[in-house]
Amino acid sequence: MARTSFAHFVAINILQLSLLYNSGLHAVDLSYEGCMSDTANSYTVGGWCFLLYRDSSWGTIKPTQDDAQTLCGAKGNLAVGVTTKMLNTFKTNYASASLSWRWIALVRNSSISDINLGWSWNTRLPSGKYATFPAIMSDFPWGPGEPGNQFGSENSASISYNEGICDVRNDWNRNPITRIHGVICQYAPLQWKYSQRGHGLFAVDAYRIAQTTAPKLACIMQCHHSVFCISLAFNPTTSDCQIYGVSPEDPKFAGNVTGNSAYDWYIRDGMEY
Repeated sequence: MARTSFAHFVAINILQLSLLYNSGLHAVDLSYEGCMSDTANSYTVGGWCFLLYRDSSWGTIKPTQDDAQTLCGAKGNLAVGVTTKMLNTFKTNYASASLSWRWIALVRNSSISDINLGWSWNTRLPSGKYATFPAIMSDFPWGPGEPGNQFGSENSASISYNEGICDVRNDWNRNPITRIHGVICQYAPLQWKYSQRGHGLFAVDAYRIAQTTAPKLACIMQCHHSVFCISLAFNPTTSDCQIYGVSPEDPKFAGNVTGNSAYDWYIRDGMEY
């Protein structure tokens, strides 16, 4: 190897190594296994592992929310909160005066004038495609006075430590208040159990992520591959498959279940509400 080539090789490898370290100066493995092993910066809720991630190279030039969508590696996504327990844990974890703000995958349709409406989860999947699902607002632990659109064009959302969800601009560099931002990444295990428990359907269309005709295994796989799906109702006679972003076992939504013996409930094991 020529001297110049060797120097170039060393420089590249030093750069690659530097990218493996965040502000906590520890190696970052952006995977479910890495998230589970990094107990100082991660936690589990409902089977998913959530990792607070920040690279020291970002400095005070905080990533935009769009940038944050690409920072969780090839096996994860910017976090979505599909249960109240998830959202409240986002709010209360990681006491840090220097890193109290974290991006999540919540955005608002700016064409809707009411700042309380039009919110949805929009997260980039490992495949590069985006998955979107309207946010169920009854779950939300908004911060005091939020959403407030204080500086205008606040159509993205961030979690503020011990305050809750706040509407903010997508690009924090345009905000008059300077705060260093982290990213909450979400990772799923490769395998998950889906237990059959009870019978019925949800009567509220807004809870339904998708409805297809598919064999039972394909129906369960649809739920498994969705970062929003918690439960599904499957009709073994007609193969009607309905996957939902809420669970019939969640006390907040149990009252909206319609009893129907033709449909079997399948629920992700380990859900916390």
